Amino acid sequence: MPHEEAKELKKERSLRGRLVRNLSHLVAGKAASTGIGLITLALTARLLGPTSFGIVALIESYCRLVDQVLRLETWQAVLRYGTGAVIGGDRGKLASLIKLGILVDVAGALLVTTVALAAAPLASAFFGWTDEARTLAQIYALSLLFGVSSTPVGILRLFGRFAQAAWIDPVLAVLRLAGILVITIADGGLAEVVGLLISLVIAERLITTTLAWRTLRTEGIAGVTGASLGGWRHAFPGIASFIWSANASVLLRKATQELDTLAVGLFLGSANAGLYQFARRIMQAVSKSAQMLQQVVTPDLARLWAQSAWVRFMRVVRRIEMATIGAAMAAIVILAVAGPQIILAAGGPAFAAAYSPLVAYAVAIALFLAGTTMRSALMVSGHQHAVLQSAMAATVIYLIILVPSIKIFGVTGASIAQIGFSAVALGVTYRSFRALVARSQAEPPPCRA
Repeated sequence: MPHEEAKELKKERSLRGRLVRNLSHLVAGKAASTGIGLITLALTARLLGPTSFGIVALIESYCRLVDQVLRLETWQAVLRYGTGAVIGGDRGKLASLIKLGILVDVAGALLVTTVALAAAPLASAFFGWTDEARTLAQIYALSLLFGVSSTPVGILRLFGRFAQAAWIDPVLAVLRLAGILVITIADGGLAEVVGLLISLVIAERLITTTLAWRTLRTEGIAGVTGASLGGWRHAFPGIASFIWSANASVLLRKATQELDTLAVGLFLGSANAGLYQFARRIMQAVSKSAQMLQQVVTPDLARLWAQSAWVRFMRVVRRIEMATIGAAMAAIVILAVAGPQIILAAGGPAFAAAYSPLVAYAVAIALFLAGTTMRSALMVSGHQHAVLQSAMAATVIYLIILVPSIKIFGVTGASIAQIGFSAVALGVTYRSFRALVARSQAEPPPCRA
């Protein structure tokens, strides 16, 4: 018994050390990029003003919505099915999985680029864009061709390459800041800002892909391009269903994040869309600390579930949930107290009306983040349909209240719709997770270490 207790203690310390180490890498990178990003946001907002800032937001939301609706994310499948291959030392199987993911990425990138380009004139008429804005949207759509990054992201997370990936955000943040400074000095405007954003999107995806291929070489995973895909359904049972379910739930969440901006632009105009996007960007920057916990913990949850280490699996879920909730609540308090000063310093008086949407959006993000680790636990344990059900229920509520909320409460109404989405998603996710706990306690895995 003493030997077993010592062994378990060693495993626990190893897991805790890995989580802390991986999180420290991300914190270093994200903290730097967040600070620089807020400065860049302030300069961009002052350079463009609410109306042009709103046009940029609408162009980004349009292209992202098309991308998220039509392109399948594969990184979760790489983690789910790749973890077993890594533990079993089956490099051939892993190479086949990666090739399958890359093919899905390529097909998706081609599809979304074609649709985004073709539908740009329709979107332009819908939102009342100028000819310049329509052309910029079509140019931005071309960056979607480089969307072959989901599988590379999965590779980096599968092998725990957080240190390598951590520097991407700070470097891009510095480049973005430098670009905005140059545009400001050169008296540039809307076209130059959109061009900068396009360049950075392409750069990020190329860098991620390069790091992933270097990781494969380091790990001795060769022959990906020549890997066999024969019998892939047998080799990766349920992978098609997993990808569809995982993407449907992610799609519903991400689509709501773009639909609200587009709805504000449609009903209230580009200037109000700019106010809403400004509030969103501040909240997204502040909430990155909680999101980092999610990125770090998912690979370890997948590993623990594959090893049937139920006790440690639950312990990690509880700890990360508490840390995430704490970070989210701290963000709400900070923004509620210092929000007006932050907005004034960042955007100036022209963006003062963004305070109410900002605080309401902070509540929505806090509710959503409160269930992120439970969702990851459900995904890696093969209960992706439960995650999809929560997203579907939340989306129904969101779609019902979005337009009425905007018409009644103005820009803040979009944030209220997000609160509705997050609250329903959290409730359904918690119910599904409790069911998972009950089943696992009734029928424990072979090993509960």
